[in-house]
Amino acid sequence: MQEELQPDAVAIFRSIVADPSWTRETIERRHQISAERVDEIIDSLARLMLLRPSLDPAREYDPVSPEAAVIELLAEEERQVRQQQAQLARVRSSMLSLQQTYFEARQQRRPTEAIDIIQDRDMIRHLLADRARRTEKELRIAHPGSGMNEEGLARSRALDLLMLERGVEMRSVLQHSTRNHRPTRRYVAEVVRCGAIVRTVPVVPRRLIIFDRDIAFIPREGGDSAQGAVLIREPSVIDHLLSSFDALWEDGRAYPIDVDEDEADVIRDEIAQAILEQMAGGAKDELIARRLGISVRTCRRYIATITTSLGAQSRFQAGVLAAQRGLLR
Repeated sequence: MQEELQPDAVAIFRSIVADPSWTRETIERRHQISAERVDEIIDSLARLMLLRPSLDPAREYDPVSPEAAVIELLAEEERQVRQQQAQLARVRSSMLSLQQTYFEARQQRRPTEAIDIIQDRDMIRHLLADRARRTEKELRIAHPGSGMNEEGLARSRALDLLMLERGVEMRSVLQHSTRNHRPTRRYVAEVVRCGAIVRTVPVVPRRLIIFDRDIAFIPREGGDSAQGAVLIREPSVIDHLLSSFDALWEDGRAYPIDVDEDEADVIRDEIAQAILEQMAGGAKDELIARRLGISVRTCRRYIATITTSLGAQSRFQAGVLAAQRGLLR
């Protein structure tokens, strides 16, 4: 099918279009080429649908517009492509319908598998809920951001209360910014009354959930849980994740339902310290705000206060002065 028209073929096609009374002999004389070459070109133009047999007995072929020729030439190929695409769609739909069966069967067949990558969000929720119902001893959660939405909190509340009723020890580390998030405050008040312990830190690097010290869920690369999750059963990896959680826990402060002024001052100081360290690392305002779960406006107010308190004229100078004075960890 792949034929490329040579310059002499293009010239002959032009002549045929311009002169309806053309013959092979006139083409030979006009273009000074051999009869054999004329025959090759006429055959090529016919194969490309640029010539079609004429209904006029006086003419051998009539020229066809390239637009009409390409439609006729590729009609069969396009039909085959559509059939292949439809077949691919049927196969994809059929195979993906087995996704849930696959994961459930793997859980039964290979319960000690070290790592599994899960991309389907509904499957992740199903696995988290299933594990929460089977947890017997403890739950560890580290959650970044300024607070989940009402739907996410409702799902967490239902599962957490069931675990707490069974006597599961629940520890959660949230960010300081959640202290100003009313839905999170209501959630915390409820689970704390049922026995959970919740602390906050300036920054939670990534989400982490560990059940009974033998299975953990973390986001895929990039830290965005919308891209999927990694399920981990490897004991050495879980031990490392528990150490990271314990470090956050030790630095955390209890999440009080009513924050007194002294405690609020401490929290503000810790947020300012975290912002200073982010500034020294070269992070921009928007990134700092996102990491701490605060608004960009609030972040910039902190930065202005920090810069003024250090007597600095710029963000860069503030970072240098902080380093010189030993204010960075």
